[in-house]
Amino acid sequence: MANELKPVHDGLPPERTALAQALRDLFAGLGVTSRRYAARRSYDSSSVSRYLSGQRLPRWEFVLNLLNDVAEARGTTPTEETVGMLRTLHAAAWQTGNSPVHRVELLERQLAEADRKAQGAAARERWLQDTLEDREHRIRDLGMRYRELQAGAALTDPVGTDGESANEQAWLRAEIRDLKEELTRVRALHREAEDRCERLERELAEAEKTAARDGAPPLPAARELLDGGLRLQGTAAGRDTYPTVNIGHSTGDITVFTDSWQVDEEFVSSVSVRLQGAEGDIGNGLLFDAETVITLGSSLARSEVRNSLGQVKVVLGTKSVWGTPVEERTVARPDIRESMPLWVLRLSEPVAVPDRPLTYDSRVMPGTRLVVSAHTPEFGSYSCVLDVKGRSGGWLRASGEVISGLSGAPAFSSSGSLVGLVALRARDGNGGLILPVTALRALTTLKLDV
Repeated sequence: MANELKPVHDGLPPERTALAQALRDLFAGLGVTSRRYAARRSYDSSSVSRYLSGQRLPRWEFVLNLLNDVAEARGTTPTEETVGMLRTLHAAAWQTGNSPVHRVELLERQLAEADRKAQGAAARERWLQDTLEDREHRIRDLGMRYRELQAGAALTDPVGTDGESANEQAWLRAEIRDLKEELTRVRALHREAEDRCERLERELAEAEKTAARDGAPPLPAARELLDGGLRLQGTAAGRDTYPTVNIGHSTGDITVFTDSWQVDEEFVSSVSVRLQGAEGDIGNGLLFDAETVITLGSSLARSEVRNSLGQVKVVLGTKSVWGTPVEERTVARPDIRESMPLWVLRLSEPVAVPDRPLTYDSRVMPGTRLVVSAHTPEFGSYSCVLDVKGRSGGWLRASGEVISGLSGAPAFSSSGSLVGLVALRARDGNGGLILPVTALRALTTLKLDV
């Protein structure tokens, strides 16, 4: 079947040769001739042959359809890495095109990307403005309440209450400062994106005029998968028919994420451990190093959950070892006037740990996405993505599917850094509180460069 394809055209720029070879390698996975594939997709057979020989540059939709078809034939799903590699090759090949048609399509793609960034910056700017107004209202309300408490004559614990109010005001001031800094940065990015859109619109208008003078056929607007969450399902009723862009989840769709999500979820899972007592699961924890686990919660304080040596079982995948509490620190809960214990467990024997070291993210801004991978009594292995909404008394408030049993599970930011430990679940299950990683500085048996 490989001999059926024309060889890659001589004299092509390296970028176009690389794209053509990648498409040929991909096409080989179908196990059919180019003419048969063209009939299957209602493509022009000569166009498919030229795409695979590099004589003609395919549109991105052709590349995605081919990738999806090969994945379906193999019973697999395209990976983000494969999609990203093909996108890079395709973009580089189109950069080498000198015809007016190539110039117009390239500008359309650049304008679509710039518009996406402008929309994202605008949405982020609105969210920051709303959040900042909310925090400023809250600090004004706290100031009024603080003055009322000072003026009251019948307080049973005036010093402690005033201290709590002052601490919360200090946290809010710090959060307001961070929000203002982020808002300034996002406004600058928004202006830059809008300026780029205006420049590209002018260049595109000139390129379209040039293409029209040269007799090139008009190009439809580029339909690129630039927003995370857009799915492309291939449909082809004719040679110039474009796929349908759907929003939502559907089996077999290709998902392209273009945000800064860099977290390795396998790494997150490998440092998330499960704790068991005499009565069963009692929570989760962070595998800090080969001999140490950090966890959060009041279950360990109960003597009946430990064995005769005061130990609990630590489960890491299929392996389990005993963990002995060697340090306990209490942290104040922001919702009620109680404390929650933070624990360090020393393992009875060293265990395997990932090669990469833990990194920490101590300056988490509202809107940050977090990933949690843990074990729960109800669902077993469970992972979820949470969104940081703000702070309460120094703790992080997060929205998302915080189900029962996630207590003590480590939460990581999109950059792959530890943000904190899941602590409390909201009553409605649509969020909860996360103890930030900065609270771990209080532990004296460990050295954390946070």
